[in-house]
Amino acid sequence: MSVKISIQQKGILKRTLSLQDILMDTFHYGRYDANYIFLEGEMGEGEMTIYHPEHIARGISVIWNEHEKKEISLHMLLPTTPQEIDDLYKLVKHLCHLWKTSSFIQDDQVFTLDNIEYLKNDLLTTSYQSLCDFLKQHESGNFFCAMWPIDFESEKVQHWITDSTLKNFANDLHRLQNMDLYYANARLYRVHHEGQQEAIMGVYTVTATVDTIFPMQPKAPFSCVNFETGESMQVDFYRVALVSLNKKEMLGLISFDDFMNELYKKEVHEFDSEHIYFDGISEEEIQRLYDLYHL
Repeated sequence: MSVKISIQQKGILKRTLSLQDILMDTFHYGRYDANYIFLEGEMGEGEMTIYHPEHIARGISVIWNEHEKKEISLHMLLPTTPQEIDDLYKLVKHLCHLWKTSSFIQDDQVFTLDNIEYLKNDLLTTSYQSLCDFLKQHESGNFFCAMWPIDFESEKVQHWITDSTLKNFANDLHRLQNMDLYYANARLYRVHHEGQQEAIMGVYTVTATVDTIFPMQPKAPFSCVNFETGESMQVDFYRVALVSLNKKEMLGLISFDDFMNELYKKEVHEFDSEHIYFDGISEEEIQRLYDLYHL
């Protein structure tokens, strides 16, 4: 579920919109890589995602380029937080002012700036109801959010819907994204392995001293789909690449299981239903793991 808004500039003397016009000295921006991980400060081709750093939620997608004078489009996933709904309509008001128009199109209907309070309340109600419905209908789920995906088990996040203001939902989305962490995602490679003609190897990267979000069980990235079946790519085995910053090189590969066995001997922290995060592993420990388990 989502909401789409477009603002069109009319009249003869049209002006373009700059990046700063859109950011309003408020938002941060970036784009996503193939695994839906946010790349801060990078621009996609004709599209970027913005978010408010003081209340990070699901992000607002902006379809725009610096030469466009006719139309700009905004897209936001639901359910989302009341703060992000406010951000969306603050941006709508601002852009309408810059393009000297009092109307905009939301989901194929024309509205005026006078309708914004009604629309904000309607979106908040829709967000709350859609979140309630999702948690009731699914045992688990995954929400694409501004910085990275967040996985959850529905029975453990019932506090998200204890009140219709979605305060707890907003607090959790911000807390889980307001951390300086590297989100480890597998990269897939076709290799020859143990006599097999061809195999798919998934590789997670762990870099010395870098605080990291890491999966408890390996899985193929969202972007890796078997186009014949429409299902996730079948991965034959997983490895962990150990990288030394001091040596500025990848030391080599160890098995996923060996890495996890060693990792659980240390202090790790719960992140979401499918991930943990850990403080950066020292250069000495990265070298020890490589020496002990390298393949």
